[in-house]
Amino acid sequence: MAKVEVIIDFKGPISFATMEMILNKLRSAEAFNEMRKPAKKRLYGTVVESIDNIYKYAATGPTSARSKKKLPILGVKKQGEDFVVTVGNLVTNNVVEDLRFKLDRVNQLDNEALKSLYEDVINKEAGDDDKGAGLGLITMALRTEKDIKYSFSLIDQIHSFFQMQITINE
Repeated sequence: MAKVEVIIDFKGPISFATMEMILNKLRSAEAFNEMRKPAKKRLYGTVVESIDNIYKYAATGPTSARSKKKLPILGVKKQGEDFVVTVGNLVTNNVVEDLRFKLDRVNQLDNEALKSLYEDVINKEAGDDDKGAGLGLITMALRTEKDIKYSFSLIDQIHSFFQMQITINE
């Protein structure tokens, strides 16, 4: 079994201050600083994109009601030669199928098809209600050689807890 080193283990609401704290913790980690530059950029970008996805897809509403259900999580671990980013947050059930579709789509495509999809999506005009066309997910899929693992756990009639895991090879 590969040795596991926890670099980040965060649970709580995400603000600009906590985002900066998380990124500083990553940048100061010995394992991160020992990485080759291309892998380091892929990992850092994945963590930034993961935080952004919490903002985009997190369920809105009174903080006290959300916090009683499930707080956002963000973790980074070094497992052998891989870095595993785990992110999770409460989402409304009405976005589950859209997220599932986008994740299944990026997991089915190879790098060339992902690059083509990225170009198509970036050149498409965004609608008024558009929270994103999945560019972040496409970008994360391009940074990993493995499928993005994900799950949705039903919390109640309105909410589910969305969790995904992205593996970055060193």
